[in-house]
Amino acid sequence: MSNTFYEVKMFYDKDSPWVKPERPWSKWYGKNYRIKWYNRPEGEVVSIPRTVEYPEIPIHVFGREAAENFPNNVAIYYVPEERKYTYRELMYWSDRIAAGLSDLGVGKGDAVGVYMANCPEFVFSLYGITQTGAAVIPINPLLKAPDIVHIAKDSGILKAVICTSEIYPEVEKARDEVGIDEVIVVGEAKQGTISYKEFVEKYPPKPPDIEIKPKEDLCALMYTGGTTGLPKGVMLTHYNIVVNVLQSYLANTGNRTAEVLGKGVIAAVLPMCHVFGFTMVQGYIFAKSMMIMYRGFDPELVMKHIEQYKCTTFIGIPLMYHVMINHPSFGKYDLSSLSLSVSGADSLPAHLSEKWKEKVGERVGQGYGLSEASPVTHSQPVWLPKISDSIGIPILDTDAKVVDPDTGDELPPGQVGELVVKGPQVMKGYWKQPEKTKEVLSEDGWLRTGDLARMDENGYFYIVGRTKDMIKYKGYKVMPEDVERELYKHPAVLECAVIGVPDPQVGETIKAFIVLRPEYRGKVSEEDIIKWAKENMAGYKWPRKVEFVTQIPRTPVGKLFRRKLRELEAQKAG
Repeated sequence: MSNTFYEVKMFYDKDSPWVKPERPWSKWYGKNYRIKWYNRPEGEVVSIPRTVEYPEIPIHVFGREAAENFPNNVAIYYVPEERKYTYRELMYWSDRIAAGLSDLGVGKGDAVGVYMANCPEFVFSLYGITQTGAAVIPINPLLKAPDIVHIAKDSGILKAVICTSEIYPEVEKARDEVGIDEVIVVGEAKQGTISYKEFVEKYPPKPPDIEIKPKEDLCALMYTGGTTGLPKGVMLTHYNIVVNVLQSYLANTGNRTAEVLGKGVIAAVLPMCHVFGFTMVQGYIFAKSMMIMYRGFDPELVMKHIEQYKCTTFIGIPLMYHVMINHPSFGKYDLSSLSLSVSGADSLPAHLSEKWKEKVGERVGQGYGLSEASPVTHSQPVWLPKISDSIGIPILDTDAKVVDPDTGDELPPGQVGELVVKGPQVMKGYWKQPEKTKEVLSEDGWLRTGDLARMDENGYFYIVGRTKDMIKYKGYKVMPEDVERELYKHPAVLECAVIGVPDPQVGETIKAFIVLRPEYRGKVSEEDIIKWAKENMAGYKWPRKVEFVTQIPRTPVGKLFRRKLRELEAQKAG
């Protein structure tokens, strides 16, 4: 696949230089599959490559190429304000931002924070920043001033922040403590800030002529969620992200990629401040898809738009599927236009995937990734037989293995150990933390994920849990996910989370926090759940303690926040 901007070479009978020969999942690549997609019931025969030669380009070239070859395709339909922008307009506004930031002195070696919820200005800012040679630091809009202070101090290169007016007060508080040269405000500008509207109108759409070295220069400094301590800056190069976009996309479209460009319609619900949403947006732009963009997640509106606009792809997190499937309107709207439904960022309970299949026609394809890998390492492409509790197989040009966490020795299929991965999408390292980098990234490129997993004989991988979440009860090793999976079989359980509580007699006691379905509240007791669990689970797995709660704490990106539960338990214990 080639155009005047870059060339992507796909090879169908050549082994990947990144993957050890004869890995069990290699048999799935380099073959032809009949795939049903884009509302073509007869399907298409697609050749899936074994390896790809990736172009060395900065990420904004995806936007530039789209603006040149698909100028009038709608790039973004921003639902809250009913604004639409074509690909030509996307780059027009990005170019103006690039020119303005360059005039303010932003360039290579600097970083610009983007502190806002999903909106068109986020995308314009992203491509404007990268065209100056500076790195983007996405900042979750739920974070507060202390978090911004940490990012500014830790990075040391945060020269400017682009934010929306309603959350500017947090930036203002942070500016009192750390130096942030410029703040550009979308909406009502405050004293000491620059109006975004005036800023983009002031400068011509002429980005600076900057040489970017994609394999060396940072595209993004992604601060991890901080669920295991202070957030660390993950250094992702332009090449890391470009590669990950193509790895994910070409594994589904192969030799037919050029034919489907410009045909996709995406319900874009993932927050772009998180690496999952950040990279997926690059994929949508590479595909010249129309992004239906939301400020927040409204399950009924999303389902309505999937039906109305015949969306082809929905990529979300388990919490979103949970909310949609349990919504009263699930089944009211026709979601059959979806060729691809994907869940990532956390494990998806199997019962949700099955319920989705009942209404939509296909199971949800789970994937897996982490910030340190741009983020995707595993997926279930459209041609892969889906297994509900599996994260699928390693994506193109990605090697993976399960190792003994203590010795690093590779384990055979079926055994549980730590998942480690290797590929061109793996980060450059942690920002200014070489020792932390060495702890997770070996000299030959293997990245320790911190997740426990197993692999079957066909190369499918299964996440068992986090090494730090493992519960040690009377010498047994219990994974919270195993207990949660069983608890979801109880009809009264809407949501649940399981942790280990320190106990001098047994090591750790298994405790479950449960949100009951409305119709069961007041009718089912904690003791009833414990009795049921004892009857239905292995003797060392059933929870000895149950507490009903109104909600389960989650991280800003929707993952179960078990560390918060452990902290709350510690406070109770005094």
